Amino acid sequence: MIEGDTIFYSIVIELKALESGVIPTFPGKKIHGLFFNILKDVDKEISYKLHEDKNYKPFTVSSFLGKKIDEPVTILKGKRYYIRMTFLEEKIFILFTTKIFKNKIFKEKINIEDISFSIIRIIFDKEHSKWANLLTIDDLLKENYDNKISLIFITPTLFKTGDKHLRYPDPEKIFNSLLIKFNKYSPYKLNEKVKEKFNTIKIIQRKTHLKYIYFPNFYLQGFTGNVVFEIPEDNYELKKTANILSDFAFYAGVGYKTTMGLGQTRREEPVNV
Repeated sequence: MIEGDTIFYSIVIELKALESGVIPTFPGKKIHGLFFNILKDVDKEISYKLHEDKNYKPFTVSSFLGKKIDEPVTILKGKRYYIRMTFLEEKIFILFTTKIFKNKIFKEKINIEDISFSIIRIIFDKEHSKWANLLTIDDLLKENYDNKISLIFITPTLFKTGDKHLRYPDPEKIFNSLLIKFNKYSPYKLNEKVKEKFNTIKIIQRKTHLKYIYFPNFYLQGFTGNVVFEIPEDNYELKKTANILSDFAFYAGVGYKTTMGLGQTRREEPVNV
C-alpha cells in the first residue's frame, strides 16, 4: 500500500423504520448482530472467523446515532434512523458495503431486534455526516502535531483488566490499546517502544461522568465526556504517536466492546487550556 491510499473507513447508514417497536436494552449489541447477519450472507467463513476470533476485530458498530443509550429506544414507523460502522480492513469494508448496496437496490429489508428497516442511503463522506469519513496514510503523516489533544468519548468507555472493569480515563490504557490495534491493522507501523513514555502524558482537563449500559443479562458502566491530554513538548516521537492514535480512535474506538458500540470516540479541534 502506498502513501495516500485509504486504510480506514467510517460509514453511516440511513434507515427508515418499516414498523414501530421498542429495543429494551443497549442497541449496539443488536446492531452488532445485524453486522454479522449481513456479512454471513456474503462470506460465512469470514463472518465465523470474525465472530469467534477474539484477536481479530477489524470493525466497530455504533448504537443509533443521536439516541440515548442508557434507556429503551422507541422506534417509530416511517422515521429515519442512523447507524455507523467502521472498518480497519479493506476486505471487510468491500464485502460489507457491496452487500448493503445490493440490499438498498433490491429494497431488501434488514432487521434490528425484531424491527424491520429499509436502507435509504449509505454515507461515506464527512460533508454529509460528521460520523462518516476515511483516513489515509497522508492524513496520518502530517507535519504538525499538537501537544494538547482533546478527545470526546461519546459512548461509555471502559477497560477490562482480568475480572475488573476500569471506568475512568487513563492515558496509558487509552493510548496503549490504540497502539496495539493500530499496528495490527495499519500498513504503516508505529514504534512500540514509545509506549514506555505513555505514562508521561497528562490529563490537564476532564469533564466526564459515568453512564450505565444495559445488556440483556448484565450491565456495564463507563465514562463519557471530554478529556484533554498534554504530551511533553520535548519528545517528538511521542507527540507524533499520540496524534496519530488520536486520529485513529475515530475508526477504532477505545477500550472494551468497541464492536458493540462502546468507546465511540472523536477528536476535537486543538484547544487552548
